[in-house]
Amino acid sequence: MLVVATAALLGASLVTPVATQAAIPSITIWVDSPRKPGADLYAQIMKGKVNVNVQLHAQGDLVAKVQLFNTVKKGWPDVVFGPPNDVAFLKNPLVNDALQLDALQSPAIWKAFGNGNNWCKLNGHYYCVKNDLAQTVLWYNKTLMTQFGYKVPTTMAEFAAIGADVAKNHPGYSLGSLGDQAGYSSFLEPSQCPLNVAKSDTVVVINSKDSHCTRAATLLQPLIDSGVLDVRSPFDAGYIKDVGQAGKWLMNIGPSWWGQFVLRPASSYNIPAGVVATAPMPTWPGETKGYSGEYGGGIYTVSTHTKYPKEALAFAMFMVGDARNLVSVKNPDGSHGAPTYPAYGPGNKIWVQAVAKDTYYAQSIVPALDTQAQLIWGGTKPVRYDANGAWGASFDTEIAQSKNLQKAIDSYATYTSNAATQVGYAVVSK
Repeated sequence: MLVVATAALLGASLVTPVATQAAIPSITIWVDSPRKPGADLYAQIMKGKVNVNVQLHAQGDLVAKVQLFNTVKKGWPDVVFGPPNDVAFLKNPLVNDALQLDALQSPAIWKAFGNGNNWCKLNGHYYCVKNDLAQTVLWYNKTLMTQFGYKVPTTMAEFAAIGADVAKNHPGYSLGSLGDQAGYSSFLEPSQCPLNVAKSDTVVVINSKDSHCTRAATLLQPLIDSGVLDVRSPFDAGYIKDVGQAGKWLMNIGPSWWGQFVLRPASSYNIPAGVVATAPMPTWPGETKGYSGEYGGGIYTVSTHTKYPKEALAFAMFMVGDARNLVSVKNPDGSHGAPTYPAYGPGNKIWVQAVAKDTYYAQSIVPALDTQAQLIWGGTKPVRYDANGAWGASFDTEIAQSKNLQKAIDSYATYTSNAATQVGYAVVSK
């Protein structure tokens, strides 16, 4: 009775606050752990303007979850951070969960990405926002390189020669590892090995016998045999302990986020301050350009089912362009800022200025990152099958057993050829 009487007494005054509250947009966002500090900060900033529900999700579960949501007709998050290949799956008309974004912000903003958002531009339209460029560079321990008398390699032949000398004179030191997509982004992609070259929505090139693949296998196999290149994942706990934390890391080819996210943290490789440096990618025989692979480079997709597409896209743009996320946000390990090289031009300028001043590094890492940002090999394209998951399902299993790189590449090609055929691609060799 009290509630009824109170309502009658207040009358129309009850209507206004209820209507105002209902008018506040509400979005659910899925992010992985490196993006969560920025997403949580955005939720705080937007409080009272947009209700932002941040949920932590592993990148690999989106495909299965969206298929479930499509079946039950509910549950779709408004915006998701995920692996770059997700855009092809989500754009597939059978799934239809990647919203076309062109009209949601001005052409000037899209233009400000430069080439950074090309991955998200399919058939002339934008279907995602690229978070970062994961271009590979040569990361090296400047102190050890000087101590051992090595010059920074500018060619893959020089890289291999250093590897042979390390195996002979400095056993136990590492030039990197090959598992968990590292072998692909560090060596096969830069060598232009055609394993996922989508020529159209229905034709894909997968050819592990191409000379750009076999030359990589031939050059690297002796380094695998000697143990200078490890067959484990760079994130394998044993590898981290044996190499990073044991002070045996000499160099490796890795993405632009490697320093901030892998080499630096005490919980990871724990490489001390003042020794880490970068150099441009070594060139392969006969090549004049040192192409980069791309290890990661996640994307934000907005669901076709969202009621608030502009608000969903605004979150993605905050993550790639706002200094509060790029350089200021506090991470769980005590560091600040995003660990990745932004794909959005204005955001990139903010991030590189901060990183260039970072005294953790022996010298500025930015020049090499900037150089390689313009040299990402463009052969790999989004495909409708799980090209990323196939590394663990086929390549990693084979190379762990046989320690034979060519066999592992062949295994991956067989696996992805079957996967491509099952979703309607014609697989060709060139």
